[in-house]
Amino acid sequence: LHDALPIWLALVSNEETRTEYARLVSEHSKALLRYSLRRLNDATSCEDVVAETFLIAWRRWDDLPTPDKELSWLYGIAFRVLSNHRRSRDRRDRLHARLSFERDPTEGDVIDVDTEPILRAIDELRISERELLEFVYWERLSYREIAVILGVSENAVGIRINRAKRNLKTVLGLPQDVIPNLTILRGEVES
Repeated sequence: LHDALPIWLALVSNEETRTEYARLVSEHSKALLRYSLRRLNDATSCEDVVAETFLIAWRRWDDLPTPDKELSWLYGIAFRVLSNHRRSRDRRDRLHARLSFERDPTEGDVIDVDTEPILRAIDELRISERELLEFVYWERLSYREIAVILGVSENAVGIRINRAKRNLKTVLGLPQDVIPNLTILRGEVES
């Protein structure tokens, strides 16, 4: 992905800006692609999400944070791009369901039997709760990094994550003092 920088970038007269943008793409495109793949599981759509994320980053170039905060900033952009993508996909899926009146039995992912109950339970959570758990367990982000992405306080992130975990336990039918094993969310995606 990072080998194919946009053609319009060649039109940028500032060599330093071109070099810095190329570095940004090179350093972070794989992380953003993995982030997208975990949420969409469609390589083509994920590449579109990453490309759109970097396009928005270019448009907001003056907002580019320091290198240690770049990835969190990009995750924040990708989070919003994915949200828009999901809304579009959900509208399309609802229309398809109305038109067909039946679901394709081959639709969906093949899930390992051991993880199926947890993944089903996670799917029953609100999208905002799923995103928080995915940020913590898939992306291994700190509460501070998540707070930057969502534009809320670190304390608010902690409260929301605890609520998401509590709701997950309820969906799983577990007592509140039991800690579900969410390490399955740490699975790596081939890149």
